[in-house]
Amino acid sequence: MHRRFIFVFFLPLYTELSIANSGAWNCEKVEGEEWSCNALPSSGEPEQPEFPTSDSSAEAPITLPEPVPFKPAPVYVQPPKTVAKRQGWTCTSAEEGEESWNCSLIGSDPKGKARVIDGEEYSSGLLTAAFDFNQEQVFDTLQSQLKYDPWENCMASSRIEPLYTPGKDLRNTSPMDVRADYSEVFDKEITSFFGNVEIIRADQNVLSDMASYDSISDTMDAQGHVFYSEDELSLYSDTALLNLGTDEARLRKALFISPASPIRGSADVVYRDSKMLSRYKEVAFTSCRPGNQDWVMHAKRLKMNKLTGKAAAKHAWLEFKGLPVLYTPYISFPLDDRRLSGFLPPTWGSNDRNGFDIVAPYYWNIAPNYDLTVWPRYMANRGGMLGGDFRYLTKMTSGSVGIDFLPSDGLRKVEGVDGDVENEYYGKARYSGTIKNTTTFTPNLNSNLNLNYVSDKDYFIDLNNALGISNDRHLRSDANLNYSTEGVSLTTRLEAYQTIDRSIADSARPYQKLPEVNLRLNHEFEDWPVDIAAENQYVNFYRDGRVSGQRLSINPSVTMPLETAGSFLKPKVSLQHSQYYLTDQAKGNPNSINRTLPVFSVDSGLFFEKDFKIADSSYMHTIEPRLFYLYIPEEDQKDIPIFDTSTFDFNFSSLFRENRFSGKDRIQDANQVTVAMTTRLIDSDNGAERLNLSVGEIFYFKDREVVISGAPETNQLSNVVAELSGQLTDHLSFTSGVQWNPDVNDFTRAQFDIRYRNQPEQIINLGYRYRRDNPNAVASIIQSDASFRWPLYDNWFGVGRWQYSLKLNSTKESFLGLEKESCCWRFRVVWRRFTNSLSNSTVADEAKMDQGIFLQIELKGLTSFGDKVDDFLEKNLNGYQRPK
Repeated sequence: MHRRFIFVFFLPLYTELSIANSGAWNCEKVEGEEWSCNALPSSGEPEQPEFPTSDSSAEAPITLPEPVPFKPAPVYVQPPKTVAKRQGWTCTSAEEGEESWNCSLIGSDPKGKARVIDGEEYSSGLLTAAFDFNQEQVFDTLQSQLKYDPWENCMASSRIEPLYTPGKDLRNTSPMDVRADYSEVFDKEITSFFGNVEIIRADQNVLSDMASYDSISDTMDAQGHVFYSEDELSLYSDTALLNLGTDEARLRKALFISPASPIRGSADVVYRDSKMLSRYKEVAFTSCRPGNQDWVMHAKRLKMNKLTGKAAAKHAWLEFKGLPVLYTPYISFPLDDRRLSGFLPPTWGSNDRNGFDIVAPYYWNIAPNYDLTVWPRYMANRGGMLGGDFRYLTKMTSGSVGIDFLPSDGLRKVEGVDGDVENEYYGKARYSGTIKNTTTFTPNLNSNLNLNYVSDKDYFIDLNNALGISNDRHLRSDANLNYSTEGVSLTTRLEAYQTIDRSIADSARPYQKLPEVNLRLNHEFEDWPVDIAAENQYVNFYRDGRVSGQRLSINPSVTMPLETAGSFLKPKVSLQHSQYYLTDQAKGNPNSINRTLPVFSVDSGLFFEKDFKIADSSYMHTIEPRLFYLYIPEEDQKDIPIFDTSTFDFNFSSLFRENRFSGKDRIQDANQVTVAMTTRLIDSDNGAERLNLSVGEIFYFKDREVVISGAPETNQLSNVVAELSGQLTDHLSFTSGVQWNPDVNDFTRAQFDIRYRNQPEQIINLGYRYRRDNPNAVASIIQSDASFRWPLYDNWFGVGRWQYSLKLNSTKESFLGLEKESCCWRFRVVWRRFTNSLSNSTVADEAKMDQGIFLQIELKGLTSFGDKVDDFLEKNLNGYQRPK
């Protein structure tokens, strides 16, 4: 057992010496005589000591700096050939004739039982490995010195922050604890430590073979297998010069791990100029965990500035799977979430219409509250395109302005004058623009602006990337001003549409609303079961070549909600009044129309519940019957034009609507009652709704004379609507619904979806749709839908979706792809076959189907290359979560 010194440094610096009496030699040099040594008590006699040979040590006993007087301390000398203390296993060759290893363990065993590792060469591809076997072993040691494993949750779908308390704020007030096998002091200023040197201050820890501390300059020079760790950094070096007062450092042949990123790497020389600025020479780094070198970035010079949040590298090149794939003489990238000017990762893809398609965006951080992104784009079949997006932010306002411009489309013709076909030529200019703005004047008053325009109806069909093709049939623009407070809501809106679907006739285009004003009032009395409300609206409708006009609607209502724990009764009385002032009416039709209708409804229900057990599981079963009565007298509304009204889709919630029409141009006539029931099976342990069954039907006491078009509805019963859903297990759930038409004694609607989720690896979705809008006609939709994400091998996943029309016996849309997930990189490739026309959503003609292949490679901690396949999967694969 060896005797060790423990030095404790405080600010201001003083030195305290304590000796652990565990058995060693006590040596002193008597003036004019040789060294005199006595063995201290111990369980066993130590080996014969070797004496110091330093000239300075031979002249006088070694003393420590003495802000406080104390007697010179004797030096306890340990035998030479000491090895620096480090956590983990240390193994040396066995004695001659033995086959085992001589291994000793310090601290807890980080890797299990000590074992012989076959071979000491590591190869990641055609190139020589960036980090050899010995360096990978050092990375393992550096990782074990951190308070948490930076790669522990690297495969999680979302980032999990480590739970630890940093100690760096305590450095200026914490003592410095130094341990070593023996030490020497020179001129009361420089203290040298030898053998198993360990220095601890707050979160900082230094291990080395030897170290020298200069109390005047507050510097530490450590040599021989130097391990340094703190909460946010762990590194190894042959030599390290540390200025403890200014956090400056210089290291040679260094290996480092930055756990926050996480990033690990090596450098020939590391200069740490301050807490914020560090420089590296001949550096290589990666975000892969120790033992994995799938990608490595190399650079001649690297500078990282935490103050600006920016890093810059010169003569940098990237290797992936051992192959050099990218070189740049200069590159800069952010160290955190702050915005920095520079080129963003390019995106590319290929499809039948545009050919090879690449976008290389550039981001300009103009000011803290202004920025601009410019994206040059090249399409092999159409030519070059330029787009930009300017964003701004003030105390009250935020918004953006975007413009895209294609000066000459190689696939689009410019029409000749007066339809002259001979003068047509390829090279049509195409463009789009958008303006978005949100302003908050006060907590109760705000405004929103959303303006959009494209040069032609086929703009999105042709120029949208095939992964982001738009299915919108109208391009909406609107501006609104909103005020809200308790009981009052006021909205003023301007709204216009640009039709971008060629299959929609001009007569079916939406009306512009110039303007629309909505005023909603409501009040609940505390002492009386009475709620009063009023929904008021004014709209000025306009469209070229059609009837236009103004509509004023007033809808006051009174509700008396009576509720108990097991029942509710809500009678309601309201008045629907509308006034129209019309222009461009057909001859003989009135220009002024008014309509006033009373509406009476009663909504009621009961709630029964019962607790029971099945095996060891507790459940609650509920039965919830519900009755809803509605009465509205009939009034002829054929003279009122249709501005913004259509029929709601019929489902379970439609059973309890007061009006089956959206908008206010039609108010239904009704004398009907809805009978419905819902029953639930709820898991009492976690609240999961294992089963939910809802069934309902409307009984009509009179024909419905008010319709948008066609003959009055004379059926006495509505469709029977049934919806069944449930969470069968923690991973398996389903939803389903059917509608039975009693008049034709057949199903008119059916849908079924089953979902399996074992996030994030395993996803399966199966669906079926059946729809017949006219009970006496053939089905309009018979469609199946299947999608999945499933592990294949070694973190390779298959993804895909297939939408098939059973009516047309053809594929509506499909995609199939592969996804690779690892701790340091992701790879996605998708082949997609789709309908590239808004008007051909149900066609069976395969010649009108488009297809494309899209690729994305993401190097975690560095950048992403290729198309945004992850965005596409998140929108089109139900349950898919983009990894954070």
